[in-house]
Amino acid sequence: HVWLTDAPVRPGSDGWHVFDDGAHVSLGTLKGNLGDQVYRIPSDVDLSRLTSVSIWCARFNVSFGAAQLVPVH
Repeated sequence: HVWLTDAPVRPGSDGWHVFDDGAHVSLGTLKGNLGDQVYRIPSDVDLSRLTSVSIWCARFNVSFGAAQLVPVH
């Protein structure tokens, strides 16, 4: 799944970045592992409260990677 979350990103093992499970908005299942992907963000989501994006595995309850969200002005 692709999640937008309010949790900080932390360094993980082997150079991966993970996050501490916090409040999140699910954008749906991962569409693939190659190429560009577009995920629709619901209009009622308050992006000012979300600080990271995570690739979340529901089966194992773990983040496979995360990145900090940076506002564009």
